[in-house]
Amino acid sequence: MRGLSTATALLREIRQRIRDGSHRLGDALDRAGTLQKKGDLDGAQQAMRDLLAVEVVPQYRQMAEENLAGLDRPPLAS
Repeated sequence: MRGLSTATALLREIRQRIRDGSHRLGDALDRAGTLQKKGDLDGAQQAMRDLLAVEVVPQYRQMAEENLAGLDRPPLAS
């Protein structure tokens, strides 16, 4: 019984971290995109750095790192 309750608690923690990370990533991407469109590349980069300072989900960290690497140039004209 103890193994089951431990596994359940672990799965709940994983689910919560993924949910929280997804929200943090989405918010940071929105913020960075808005700042980048305004020409504030420093602010956009800082939004990604702020996310990386707290993000624990490896996939979301990788996405933030890739996004940060792409913020060294202005957005493409549409």
